[in-house]
Amino acid sequence: MQVSSPVKFYNLFCLMNFLFQKTVRLLLIFSILWFSNSANAQSNQANVPPTEYLITVHYDLGMHCTGFDLSYCCILPPYNSILAQIIKTSGGPSERPVILTEADLGSQNRILWYQHENNTYSEGPKMLYWNVPVDVNGDGDVQDPNDSFANAYFKHLYTFEERPLRYMPYPTGQLTKKHIGLDLSIPQDHGPTGKPMSHGKLDYTGPDGTVLYTTTNDGKTETPLVLAMRGYWEALGLPLTAFYDGSIGNIREAKEELIRPYQKAVVSLAQWNDGNRDGLPQVSEVSIETDPRSQKDITFFGTNPIDVPSCQRCHASDRANGEKHTLWKKEYLFWKNRFPNTTDYYASIKASSISLLEIHDAKHGTDFLANYDADNLTGASVTRLGREPVRCQECHADNIVGQMQGKVNELTGKKISSLSAAIHSNHLKYVPDPDQNRRTASCQGCHPAHKQSGSLLELPLDAAGHFRGGDVRDYRGGCFLGRDLHSNPAVRRVLGTSRHLNAVGQWLQENVLSEGKGMYCTNCHNVASRLLYKADNLNDALQLKGTTLRQKALPDLLAALRRMEDGKYAGYSAEDFFDPKVASRDSGDNAVAAVWRDTPSDPYRVINDGGDFWLAAGEPKCADCHNPPFVENMGGIYALIDQVEKLSLMRYSKAHHGISCQSCHQSAHGMYPVAASGADPTTLEQARMLNPDKSAGPLKCAACHTVDGEGVPNLVTEAMLAPFPISEYPTRYERAVALAHTARTYDEIHGPGK
Repeated sequence: MQVSSPVKFYNLFCLMNFLFQKTVRLLLIFSILWFSNSANAQSNQANVPPTEYLITVHYDLGMHCTGFDLSYCCILPPYNSILAQIIKTSGGPSERPVILTEADLGSQNRILWYQHENNTYSEGPKMLYWNVPVDVNGDGDVQDPNDSFANAYFKHLYTFEERPLRYMPYPTGQLTKKHIGLDLSIPQDHGPTGKPMSHGKLDYTGPDGTVLYTTTNDGKTETPLVLAMRGYWEALGLPLTAFYDGSIGNIREAKEELIRPYQKAVVSLAQWNDGNRDGLPQVSEVSIETDPRSQKDITFFGTNPIDVPSCQRCHASDRANGEKHTLWKKEYLFWKNRFPNTTDYYASIKASSISLLEIHDAKHGTDFLANYDADNLTGASVTRLGREPVRCQECHADNIVGQMQGKVNELTGKKISSLSAAIHSNHLKYVPDPDQNRRTASCQGCHPAHKQSGSLLELPLDAAGHFRGGDVRDYRGGCFLGRDLHSNPAVRRVLGTSRHLNAVGQWLQENVLSEGKGMYCTNCHNVASRLLYKADNLNDALQLKGTTLRQKALPDLLAALRRMEDGKYAGYSAEDFFDPKVASRDSGDNAVAAVWRDTPSDPYRVINDGGDFWLAAGEPKCADCHNPPFVENMGGIYALIDQVEKLSLMRYSKAHHGISCQSCHQSAHGMYPVAASGADPTTLEQARMLNPDKSAGPLKCAACHTVDGEGVPNLVTEAMLAPFPISEYPTRYERAVALAHTARTYDEIHGPGK
């Protein structure tokens, strides 16, 4: 039987419809798979760090303070540094980030090129240092090219011609010493290791670190000072000022409102073609590289904090001078009347220097003003002192500049106290300035308290040098207050992770931080911190194995502290140890000052008249308040700055396969997350630049690693996280952070040994 045409057509239609539906389904399945794979690829790509290169930039102190007119005296010279690490970040889930060394960059003519944003010079309009004449070589005149205060300040430090700025094998007697400033002149606007303030290249420190030598307090024994740790990029001792280029036409026109404490140190990965073969990169020879991933310049910045102390508020007023010392008034009027463009601030700076020297002469029998004639109105534009400027370290030992020998007081026959101890104990005695909680306001009053905005409204001292009253923590500015995470009231909300506190940290949490204003300077810088350090006899820093008090319960810890130092602190309460207070000047009740009376520990007591108060092993530790693994490295690598069987300083510690603590956390006093409404917008901006999610820090894993949806690196397995219990580390991310802090080996932290 023959099938009709309509039937054939219908069958054909059904077949075609069937094939069409199948095709559509296949296309739909293919599309779903394609879009799914594409989405996964995009998701994975989104979790790759946004830049192929990342540079962490910081300074090894949270704040440096120095005067800018050094024509009469200098307590602390200009000395800011740029420290950096460069990381080639992960390019995918299975790729590890790599910390780049000199070998990685040098083979390709690459350098880390640095400058300070809007701050490229110092001497002249912004500083009086090189133009202050000093007879550096002692030939009886000041006509030699390097006869300046800048060259005189560091001449007790030296290196060896055979291996500059590195360790030398002992004995060194046959080697050629080169003294800084004397044999190795410091060019204007350069640091003592020869680095320019801006437009230079960072040096890689290698297995030694950057080393200068000094002598111990016997005046003979040579000892190295490691100024920058091993395996790091650095430019040290730069004479940075707190004033932007062009903000002052003449130094006498300086105004306090122009101070900008949170300077930006900018570091770029660049190609260098040394066209003139002089070994010094010039702007015209350097081209900044473009990041392959972001297509932006490989340029990052860090905070380089520099401020001016507030000496003039007391010493250019009756507060410090009373009716007895009056020369400051004549000095002030000389500058105001002689040079009409002189600001009140600059005249006060000059006057305060004369006040300091007059009071010192009266109290200690010195003759700093023997040649000073306050009534001589002819005057020079630099100094009226009639002698070279006073360098405090000529008599006082001071670790911060490597001066380990102090002189003997001719009247008493005793060693003159270290500069830090002398200044702090003296001011705590005469101007303890208790606030409403009896915390000394002198820390915030003396140390810089300026804001990047230039506003002076939150300075704790009025124009006459008196504390304005209230809670000192409400004066949010300068080194620490309203800045660092420890004084940031919003830290718990912003940080989002646990604090992992020991008994001391818990006490501070309950008795200080509970007030909602953060901690104060004396919650870290106290006698308890010194005693905890003295009691350590460790063989493993990461787990605090060995002899230590740090893991004890509070009653046992307090009992142990009271027994130390032959029972010197037997009557101390927990508050005296961890939140010391002051009272009026005449009461003598001053637990804050105890830290400066505490006996230095060995070996400092034997070889260093500066003690262990500053740039030294006895400074506060993370481990004072935090449990392992959130503690420093073992010491003994950077003597005399740290010691064997003790914890090192945070600034000399690394974890996470060689990443320094400061690379992720920023420097002490300015640690992430800084307060968003505080004095320091630069550090906040830096953290948001480094973190892909624009958070305020510390650095998250995603800055360098390819991470999963919880922010944990894809390389991290559950087995690696297993040692960290959920009860202490409630999220996978917190466990990953703990893991990063435990990833330490000697070679990873310090590089190959010498």
